[in-house]
Amino acid sequence: MEQIFSVIGQYAFPIVACVVMGWYVKYIQDNYRKDISDISIRHKDEMEKVTAALNNNTMAIQRLTDFIEKEDEKDTRY
Repeated sequence: MEQIFSVIGQYAFPIVACVVMGWYVKYIQDNYRKDISDISIRHKDEMEKVTAALNNNTMAIQRLTDFIEKEDEKDTRY
């Protein structure tokens, strides 16, 4: 009986510590995955806004270029 208690006393703490550390690592990884997922969603929304702004700027620059070219054509006719 004494040997059983000795074995339990000798190995119980390391086993419990490993189980607790394993749970902690899983908990941290789950939270990390959730955070990364949230960040990815926000980044996607931000990039959609940036893309829309870039497309709007491209169209504005194209209009300005067309306007300048028309003005240059007017100047060269005379």
